Amino acid sequence: MTLRQDRPPWLRREHMCFLVLGVALCALRWGCVEALWSVSREGDRASDYWVVPLIAAFLCIERRHAIFCITRFSRWGLLPLALGLCLTSPTLAAQMTGGAADAISMSLFGLILALAGTFLTCYGEAATRRAAWPLSMLLLAVPMPIEIWDRAVDGLQRGSAMVLGLLFNVLRVPFVREGMRFDLSGVSILIAPQCSGIRSSYALLVLTAALTYIALRSPWRRLLLLASVFPLVMLKNGIRIATLTLLAEHVDPSYLHGALHHEGGFVFFGIVLALEVLLCWALGISERKAGAPAV
Repeated sequence: MTLRQDRPPWLRREHMCFLVLGVALCALRWGCVEALWSVSREGDRASDYWVVPLIAAFLCIERRHAIFCITRFSRWGLLPLALGLCLTSPTLAAQMTGGAADAISMSLFGLILALAGTFLTCYGEAATRRAAWPLSMLLLAVPMPIEIWDRAVDGLQRGSAMVLGLLFNVLRVPFVREGMRFDLSGVSILIAPQCSGIRSSYALLVLTAALTYIALRSPWRRLLLLASVFPLVMLKNGIRIATLTLLAEHVDPSYLHGALHHEGGFVFFGIVLALEVLLCWALGISERKAGAPAV
């Protein structure tokens, strides 16, 4: 066991060991690194997955005094390291998943598992438990399998349609609904898969995961804040679609195809992000009153 208080932080043996092994692992499985960048920029499931490892690294550095106060070498990390290396094999990943897109997800999961095993090997069980949240966040760098992605899109579509119907009822807007189609007196709209908000859900989930680790200590409060992401995204989608629809009906039909439709998403995303921060602030107040222990 090693207590680290006196050496320069970046010259510690365990940090250098993790850095060397991590670089060697990424070099050995460079195809997975390229796949992470490729899937972040292209395809139907494209999102900024490459940002997640940077955020996880920042969170570990931000809590470095708590995470790395006690470190020790652990042989238990060699098991997930070896298993992760096996899963990064393109041939094995393709055989296990049966599809090229899902094989990429499997390979990236293997790379994340191998990196977590490297962390456990270099820093030990105590440090790994303290860094469990940032390490778990790395799973968000793995694109969802296609079947799960499709189910998530469908769920967000249905939730957004439900919220939109409730908003129209509250605003006393007459409409006829048939599935994802809403017919008003002057316009008709269809909530397509592109309107599900799956990418904004992912972005909000990543930001919320980082926010909970920085601002909260209680595990159940952290999970509650994470669970609020998808209802808030559905609410955001409903408000956005209702706004565009009413503007198109009462002001100008071009609002359904104009700049506010294609480029104004950040406005509504900012609203839901503000709601998430407000909820985090309220949970933080209740946590301080309850005297929740640090995690």
